[in-house]
Amino acid sequence: DPKWSPGAAAAGGAAAGAVGGDVQWKQKLNEFAAKKAARPLAKGEFVYTTTAVDETNKSFTSTVSGAILSQGYTSAEPQISKKLAENAAARAAVEAEHPEVYGELAAFDVAVAAAPAKGQKRKADAPPMGDKNELNHMMQMLLSRSVTKDDVLYTLTTIEGDKPSYSATVALPTYEGSPTFQGAPALAKKDAEAAAAKVAIAAFKDAAAPLIEEHKAKKAKKNKEALEKLVAAQKEKKEALKAAVAVAT
Repeated sequence: DPKWSPGAAAAGGAAAGAVGGDVQWKQKLNEFAAKKAARPLAKGEFVYTTTAVDETNKSFTSTVSGAILSQGYTSAEPQISKKLAENAAARAAVEAEHPEVYGELAAFDVAVAAAPAKGQKRKADAPPMGDKNELNHMMQMLLSRSVTKDDVLYTLTTIEGDKPSYSATVALPTYEGSPTFQGAPALAKKDAEAAAAKVAIAAFKDAAAPLIEEHKAKKAKKNKEALEKLVAAQKEKKEALKAAVAVAT
């Protein structure tokens, strides 16, 4: 990509395709897809479907799809805004569809996260997953693919009384045996769904734990290798520039 280089990112503190130290994965997905197709992309070739993960509308997941992609890709974890959720979905698409360029871009994210610019505060750690988000992540590991809205289905039942409460079940129709789990009643709908998710998490905890650890290890290794490649490229460029200056003088 002629608009982005590890050296430029390191020297300038920002690069084309980066905002506040984070790669603009939607922009990069468009660029790489157009280059691969050898034509400009038409408007609407990528469709982002973004939804709130609960009733608070403070956490979102997104899926990017399009005929030019081999499949749809969903953001790995919920995000605090629709924009970030779409960016995360685009990142998943770039990683799968364009692995030859993903590594350096991911390394840039890692490098910036590890060393924020002078005068900037380090980003706060992401809040822990809620029960519904944790179940989605667990199913992603068990299914070995991104989770869609059809993989985890919640059903609410109102329990009448002086103070109405709710009971929820969560069904996993695409998993082996299509299991269903029921949670304890709760006064709020979101709490009832979280209770059902908690029961499902407990049921799959032993099966999913090694897969989650393996996923973490692979991700850490990939980020480490990408960061090492970025550092090596920066060093090589610096040495080449130094040699050029020596020859000129």
